[in-house]
Amino acid sequence: MTDYSPGVRQLAHEIGLDPEHVAHAVRVASRTFARVQVTTGMSLDQFRRLFTQDRHSLAIVANIAMRHAGRRDDAQLLMDVYKAAVGRLPYERPPHTGVGTLPEYHGHPQVQEAVRILTAAGMPPIHTDGVHELRPGFQVMPDDTGHFPGWVFIKPDPGAKARTGFAGGDLGYLAVMRWAGWGVIPERLPGDLYAACHPDQRGNPFPATPAS
Repeated sequence: MTDYSPGVRQLAHEIGLDPEHVAHAVRVASRTFARVQVTTGMSLDQFRRLFTQDRHSLAIVANIAMRHAGRRDDAQLLMDVYKAAVGRLPYERPPHTGVGTLPEYHGHPQVQEAVRILTAAGMPPIHTDGVHELRPGFQVMPDDTGHFPGWVFIKPDPGAKARTGFAGGDLGYLAVMRWAGWGVIPERLPGDLYAACHPDQRGNPFPATPAS
């Protein structure tokens, strides 16, 4: 039995692959990074700082691992979600009001970020005028109690169970948000909702309510 490192095992768990694919990707990436470092003139520390920022190196390794496993579509999906999470997607027209969320939540920053990430993963967003559902899809809602800043709640699209791959099934929503760096609660909440916590709030996901 191969003794894989904890990092390899953790990344394999996060993207749903056998560790052997991730270990292969690490070897390929390490050789490539070493060749690039030799030709750039940067110090090793400079190169490591450049390449490990914003989960970039993990995204590259995960992409290679998915391709090694024969899952090219999921490999591209991981990169698209990563780019959406760090704001590196090519320019896209902002979503119209009522796409992915109710019109009254359209300007909510965490809601808009979650909608952008889920849409990048190929999940269909709801289209609504606030009264009628014009097209079925996932719906993102913010915490409206004020007790959980940074949290959003996601209602999966009706066709989620039939999808396969990394973003397949209802749990694909959690997989995508976790890969984007958000914290998640790994089970459904009442109302068939999933909860995700913005990365900026993950260090303190349940802030104490100030005493009155």
